[in-house]
Amino acid sequence: MTIARRDFLAGLAAAGGATLLGKAGASAQQPSRRYTKPVIDLHFHWYPKEFMDLLEKEGEANGCVVQHSPEGFLHVTTPTKGTNWQKPTNVPAPTGPGRFGDPSKTDVNVMLKEMDDVGIDMEVLTQTNPHIIWAPPEFGAELARAINDGNSRLHQEYPNRFIGTITLPMQDVKLSLTELERAAKLPGMRAINVTESVLEMNIGHKSFWPIYERAEELGLPLFLKNVDTISERMNDEGSSMMNIISNPFEATIAPASLMLTGAMDEFPNIEVYLPHAGGFFAFVNPRIEFAREHMGGDRFQNLKQPVSAYLRRFHYDLILHSPKLMRTLIEMVGADRVACGTDRPQTMNIEDPVAYVEAIPGITQREAEMILCENPARLLKL
Repeated sequence: MTIARRDFLAGLAAAGGATLLGKAGASAQQPSRRYTKPVIDLHFHWYPKEFMDLLEKEGEANGCVVQHSPEGFLHVTTPTKGTNWQKPTNVPAPTGPGRFGDPSKTDVNVMLKEMDDVGIDMEVLTQTNPHIIWAPPEFGAELARAINDGNSRLHQEYPNRFIGTITLPMQDVKLSLTELERAAKLPGMRAINVTESVLEMNIGHKSFWPIYERAEELGLPLFLKNVDTISERMNDEGSSMMNIISNPFEATIAPASLMLTGAMDEFPNIEVYLPHAGGFFAFVNPRIEFAREHMGGDRFQNLKQPVSAYLRRFHYDLILHSPKLMRTLIEMVGADRVACGTDRPQTMNIEDPVAYVEAIPGITQREAEMILCENPARLLKL
């Protein structure tokens, strides 16, 4: 272990208020590679036991369907958009692993082995479906507390392998602020996990600004995640575009909303990390600039800077599924704005981020280490 790596891990342990190694053997296997600093994945999904237990105990009473597959996995179906938290009907019994059936998202030993297999030293814990924004606000706040407690617990058990993010019941801003104050004091919580839309509202809406104001004061970056993606016209007979198209579209709308509503100017020091490499945001940026110059009008009145200046207000993960396109993104936003994030262990993940980054055309040692190691550490203030 190099001095830089040893000092980094020792600092993490001190910050987490726990011993360096956590449980015995947590970091016994160190992958061989040419990076002296830890590789950090900022986009990883898991389900804390606290969250699963609460859903199983109280989910039915709060509008979702909780079942078990024949294999014994918990399966949760939440209300869909516009149902006003009414319980879904005609939901068939699950025939295979449900939302919580994948040990890669629930079994810590499996998680650690898969990390070691691909050379990831640390995962940042975030949540995906079923999330909590579907829930009645008070129950959503309970679920948020369970997730945040579980994230902090895992960090304390393995302080050099896992970092937590704070999930908030964004369907109620007041409850979100209360939970933010509580969860920000928990060990290992270094970012806020924000869905890219909230009950069909764009996240640039001013009703959410008090959350961003407090996040900026606390120095906590916003890590965006998709949950309720665009669904209209995304399903044709025998095919679906929900994942392959909807996810990057949501990742495009969210930063555009934050930019065009003036949120990025109102909170100039807030950091925002985009999933799916920001979707098409970087690539549509010149079109937005063109529209501002030629159309003008009220739609751009909130912008205080050239549109291109906002590109570097965001950070972008790796999920373009093309090292060649990653080179284009780096040239547009700078290597210092790209930070390792894989969406592991979801189906559309970047399974081996080290190999993926090293396949980027013309990548230098310096750029690779920035993307895999330094930029994630800077965002997390490690």
